[in-house]
Order: sequence, then structure tokens, then C-alpha cells
Amino acid sequence: MSAGPSQRARGADDRTRFERYQDGLVHQWCGTVALLGAVLVPVFVVLDWFMLPPEAFERFARFRGIVTGIAAVQVLVIRFTRPRRLSFLHGYATTLLVGGMIAWMTVELGGFDSSYYAGLNLVVAANLLLPWRTFHAALNSIATVLAYVVLNALRGGPFHVPVLANNLAFLISMVVLAITTASAKYDLIRNEFAARTELLDANASLERSRVELKTARDALWGEMEVAKRIQTSLLPENRRVGDYEVAARMLTADEVGGDYYDIVDAGEGRHWIAIGDVSGHGVESGLVMMMTQTSILSLVRENPALTPAQVFREVNGVLLENISRLRASRYMTLNVVKLRGDGLTLAGKHQDVLVWRRAAGRVEVVSNEGCWIGVIEDTGPHVADQAIPMAAGDVALFYTDGATEAMDARGDMFGEDRLAAAFARVAERPLDEALETLLAEIGRFRAEQLDDVTLLLARMAPLAGERRGRVPMSAVRTPAA
Repeated sequence: MSAGPSQRARGADDRTRFERYQDGLVHQWCGTVALLGAVLVPVFVVLDWFMLPPEAFERFARFRGIVTGIAAVQVLVIRFTRPRRLSFLHGYATTLLVGGMIAWMTVELGGFDSSYYAGLNLVVAANLLLPWRTFHAALNSIATVLAYVVLNALRGGPFHVPVLANNLAFLISMVVLAITTASAKYDLIRNEFAARTELLDANASLERSRVELKTARDALWGEMEVAKRIQTSLLPENRRVGDYEVAARMLTADEVGGDYYDIVDAGEGRHWIAIGDVSGHGVESGLVMMMTQTSILSLVRENPALTPAQVFREVNGVLLENISRLRASRYMTLNVVKLRGDGLTLAGKHQDVLVWRRAAGRVEVVSNEGCWIGVIEDTGPHVADQAIPMAAGDVALFYTDGATEAMDARGDMFGEDRLAAAFARVAERPLDEALETLLAEIGRFRAEQLDDVTLLLARMAPLAGERRGRVPMSAVRTPAA
């Protein structure tokens, strides 16, 4: 299959990127080779002192001085210019300049028979440093050897063929080594660039994904914040309803909680409270919570004769169908409570109710019987109305399991006993203050909040109790020990 336009364009771009990358490497190493020439050429004057006849030393020193100066200028040019496509010419310039100097020195010392040719091996070896194409390594090495052969053939003196053969054998061996090494190096550079490019592209892709993920996360958190504001705006404010003062607080573990409570004035002197806990927490649990609130509000306002057990049954029917439509595995504990002048009537299955009796100065535990929402189709046989008498100043505490199941660092739970004891200490305070103190005590105990915590207090106003007198407590099912 032939590559499509986009693939061809990407391939061309990759080649261009690689060429630019290689130009930079060649430019840098040409500077290194020029610097080596500027340093080593004058250093070898020490060798000339011992090897050259006195009449040749001064002349060769001038040669070395000129070449060193040119190499130094070349170093500066390379240093202060940017890599270009023709940067490889610096490599040719340095090697041919130094190689030409050595070749001419062999001519001055008698031609092919001079052992001074050995310096050309170092010039050819410079190709081992230059990261350029094999073609350049071959051309540059051969040009160096040809300069030696041509100059000595034209201007050199008599020579012995075995000596020339020996010299050429060493030079050609170095040329082959330089070409082979240059070829291997070029392949390594190309493979390294491909891997580097792939890594950079992968990093760029990861960075784009990170930015997209952050954008999506920020959008999600924004939507979650809106959902939280919607949920909290639907929660009622603390207030007086009929003969009762009611106050509640909910602390969610996630942005959207699964706990539920409500304070409902259904009109015509009918007042209700409700509290519940959807399994889990988060958006899905929040949806179930809001469906519960809507169902209870509609039922108690439109059907004055419904008892708490009947309200519970109707809500169960609505939620059971809606939860199945959500394809969710959710259930809910729920207490529906009607506030009466002589006490509370509740139905459902939730946590026990703690009741602080003002007259006795102690907390009683009222057990809670019934079944959960969203588990069975008909709750009628399992849920009945349960009466809790209330006297003036008595306070009922409804709570979710996030309060009693709060754990400290050792894994110990706060528990109902601690909650009852804390409740007894604050029961006579203003309800808002009592709630804050209870929540603070739970917060100090737990190591981390893993579940929603909801507390609801309902106090029968003292004046209401005084008008009606004391109410017997025979309806309380399970008094605290």
C-alpha cells in the first residue's frame, strides 16, 4: 500500500527534523575537530625539534603557525555561527588543511620514503569523531590520502616501492576503519533520533492528554460543585414547625452526598420530618436522595390522611421503579416522622432514635423496626407506625450511620454509646449550638471522614407541653439501660 498524503508529509517532516538535528551535531563536532587541530598542530613542534634537520625546523614551525592560526579562526567562526546544511564543510576544511600541511612536509623531507606521513593517520582518524554521512567520511579520507600521493608524486624525491606500499597500506587501512565507523555511527545517530523523537512525541501526547484530562476534571468538578449547591439548596433551614423546634446539619464525604433529611410544613397544621441514608455516596446516591425528597413532599402535601407507614409504602414504590431504571444497585434506610402535639409518629427502618427526657435528665434509646426502601415491592406487612411520646423540653436525635461508624486511627467506632453521652451533655443547649458541638466531637474522634454524617434534633417547645400537660411514656418501645 502506498502512503497517504498525511503519512508522506509526516515522513518528510521527520526527515527534515533529523537533518536539522544532524546538522547541529556535525556543527558541534566540527568545532571540536578544529579545536584539536589548533591545539595539536603546535604541540607537535616538539617532535619536529628531535626529528627534523635544523635547516627545516624553522620553515616547518612557520607552516605550523599558519595552520594553527587558521584553525583558531575556524574555531571562533564555528562557535559564533549557527548550524547550517553546509556545516560539514568545516570538517573538510580542517582535515584538508592539516592533512595538506603534513603531506607537504613529507615532500620537504624527501617524499614517499619519509616516515612523517604517519601524521596523516591522525587526520584520517578525525573522521571517527565527525558524525556525518558515510559518503563524507569516505570522500574526506580519500582526499587526504590523495593529497599525500599527488604532492609527493609531483614534487617528491626518489622513493622505494616497498616503502610506499607500506605507507599506503597503513593509510588505506585507516581509511577503511574511518568509513566503517562513520557508517555505524550514522546508523546509531539515526536510530537514536528516531527513539528520541518517538519519546518526545509520546511526552507531547501525554502532556496533551494531561491538559485535556485536567480540563475535563475541572469541568467535572464544576458540575459536581453545581450539583452540591443544588443538593444543599434543597435542604431546609432550621426552624419552628408547630410545637417543635427542628434543626439539622449534613456533612458530606463526597461533593454530592447520599444522606437525606427534610422538614416539611404540609399545611393545615401538619408537620413532618424525614431522615434517611442511601447506600454509597456520590452523584447516583444524591439522585436517589432528591427523588426521595420530591416523593415525600408531594405525598404529605396532597394526601392529608396518609400516616407515616403509608407514606413510606408509596415512596418505596416510586423509588423501586426509578432505581431499576437507573440500572443501579441502591437501597435506602428511611424514617418518615409526623410531628404531633403529643409526640412523634414514625415509620420505616433507620438508626435508633435517641430521646433526651428533660424530666428524668437522661437519654433513652428507641429501637427502630421496619424494612429498607428499594428492596421489596410491598412494605405494607413490614412497616408500621411507631409512636414516641414527647413532653415539654424533650429532644429527639435522629442521625445517620456516618456518626456512629466514624472510626479513629485504631479502627474503633464512635458508636451509639458515645453519641448518647455527648447528646446528654448538650441536650439543653440551643439546637444549633448542640449540633455544632456534636459534630465537632465526632470530627475530633474520627481519623478520616469516609461517610456522610447527618444529625437532626427535634425539641418539643416548653409552652406546648405546659398547655397539654405531661404525656405518659408507655409507647416507648426500648428504653435505654
